[in-house]
Amino acid sequence: MSSLVDNLTVAVRRGRIPRLCIVVAIFAAIGSAAVLAAAVQPRAIDDARAQAAGIRKLSGKRLILYTDLPSSTTVDELPEVFDQAFPQWCAYFGVDGAKSPDWQMTGFLMKDKARFEASGLAPGDLPVFLNGFAREREFWLYNQTSDYYRRHLMLHEGTHGFMFSLLDGGGPPWYCEGMAEMLATHRWADGRLTLNYFPVKPTETAKLGRIEIIETDLSHHKGHTFSEVLNFDNRAHLKVEPYAWSWAAVAFLDGHPRYRNRFRQLWHRAADDNFNKRLAEKFSGDGPELAEEWQVFVNDLVYNYDFSRTAIDFTTGKPLPRSGAKVSVATDRGWQNTYLQLEKGKTYRLHASGRYQVAKTSKVWWSEPGGVSIRYFHGQPLGVLMAALHPDDGVKGESPLVAPLIVGLGTMIRPEKTGTLYLRTNVSAGEFASAAGKATVEVTH
Repeated sequence: MSSLVDNLTVAVRRGRIPRLCIVVAIFAAIGSAAVLAAAVQPRAIDDARAQAAGIRKLSGKRLILYTDLPSSTTVDELPEVFDQAFPQWCAYFGVDGAKSPDWQMTGFLMKDKARFEASGLAPGDLPVFLNGFAREREFWLYNQTSDYYRRHLMLHEGTHGFMFSLLDGGGPPWYCEGMAEMLATHRWADGRLTLNYFPVKPTETAKLGRIEIIETDLSHHKGHTFSEVLNFDNRAHLKVEPYAWSWAAVAFLDGHPRYRNRFRQLWHRAADDNFNKRLAEKFSGDGPELAEEWQVFVNDLVYNYDFSRTAIDFTTGKPLPRSGAKVSVATDRGWQNTYLQLEKGKTYRLHASGRYQVAKTSKVWWSEPGGVSIRYFHGQPLGVLMAALHPDDGVKGESPLVAPLIVGLGTMIRPEKTGTLYLRTNVSAGEFASAAGKATVEVTH
C-alpha cells in the first residue's frame, strides 16, 4: 500500500490524476494498483457491449460521448459544443492546439448508472461524486434536468481534462474547481459557444445558481474571506457551496482590471505544489486591498456584474480645506474616492444635490440623492447617496464599504477614526450600463 500511495502521489504531481480535485475521494476508493493504471492508460471500450446495454455513442473531433439518454438536439449536439470549446481553452491558456491534433476526451453521460457499471463504462474505482468527475481524459456525468447545466458539467469536466493533460496539473482545490467553473460558464446560441461568460440574467444559466449560493451564504453569515477560499482542502468540493465560492474567486481575479493580467500569468503554475505561494508573490503588494475588494465584490455580486466600473482606488485622501470641497459622484460607478481625508473627532456636513438616471426600461428612471422608493437594492431606495469612511490605518474585519452610511440629501459625519471619504449611489453593479448622470456633494466642516 505504501508504494501504491507513493506512485499515486507522483501521478498527482504530474497531473495524471486530478491533482487536489477530490483526490482524497480517490484515495478512499483505492482497492488495488489497478486504479493507477486506469487513470494513466486509455481504456479499450467495447462499443457492441455498450450498444447492447442501451448506450449510444456520439462522436466529435475532441469528444467521444457515450450516453443512455434518448436522441434529442440538446444531447446530440454535445460533441459539437465540446469541439468548439477546445480552441477557446487553448486561447485562454496560451496553448498551441496545433501541437495536439489528436487530443480527445471520452465522456459518459449517465441516466442509469447501473447500465454503465454493467457494461464496464463506469469502473468500480470511481469515487463518490456529486454531479461529474474527470480523470485524465475521461469524465462521467449524471444527467441533469437543465439543458444548460448538462452542458456546463460537460465543459467543467472538459476543462479539468484539458488542464490535467495539457497543463500537467490543475492547481489547488479553489483554482482547480474555480477555473473549471469559470470556463464552463457559457453561452450557447445559434450553434455558437462562448466560454468564460459572465451571465446577464438567471435564465441564461438555469440550475447553475452560483450567485444565489453566495447570496444565501452571506445572508446566513456563512460567507468566506478570500483567504478561506484559497485554503479550501481536498474534501471541500464534496459539497456544492465551495464550487460557487471557488468560481467567485477565480472570476474576481480574472475580471478585475488591476488583477487580471497577473492572474492569467499563473496558469503555467498549475502543476506547482506551491501554487498559492506563487499567487501570493504575484499579489504581494495588494494583500489588504485585494481582501477588501473581495468583500465588496461578493456583497455586491449580481448577474451582469461590471468589473470595470467597480474597481476601487485606495489612494489616501488629503485633509479637507477650510473652505470645504465640492465633489461629483457618477451614478454608473461603484465606490468612488473623493480624495478627502476626514479627521477623527471633527464634525463634517455633507449636502447632496442633483438629478440622475438610475435605470432604463421602457422609460428612464430618475432619482435624486434621496433615492426612489419604488424599488430597493440592498435594503435601501434605489439611487440613494451613500458614504463610507475608509480608515487610513487599514481595515481589520468588515470593510466600511460593505456597511455604508446613508447620506441621502444630507447628513453629518463625526469620524471615530481618520479616514478617506468614499461615495456612491445605490445602483446595482449589474445595471451601471443603464445609469447616467452625477450627484454633487458639498463637504464642509
